Amino acid sequence: MPRSIRSATLWFALALAGAAATARGADAPAAPPPGPAKPAADPLSPPESVKPVIPNKAEMADSAFKKLDPTGKGYVTMEDTKGLEGFDQAFRAADPDRTGKLDLPRFKQAWSRYSGYRQ
Repeated sequence: MPRSIRSATLWFALALAGAAATARGADAPAAPPPGPAKPAADPLSPPESVKPVIPNKAEMADSAFKKLDPTGKGYVTMEDTKGLEGFDQAFRAADPDRTGKLDLPRFKQAWSRYSGYRQ
């Protein structure tokens, strides 16, 4: 290819690239560079941000426990049950060791006291 054709082709390619960049908004401020890469989440671990669903007082204890422990950690905390008005007294009564956690058997005791149903 003669030199003049190569120069014209290069000039045309640069002009076309400039026009495309302008059309994309290249004049806009550049996005900040990405921060450090976050480690990939472990697909087997439950998500941290899952919030418990507040059960109805008429539900069975097993159902209520599953709603309050959506990630399957095996216990509920006072924080998990904060939407249940009046449950704090039943929680404390079922947590004599003051661990701040109720496993399913202890939760059943608390739920029975709270709901008035023997489970």
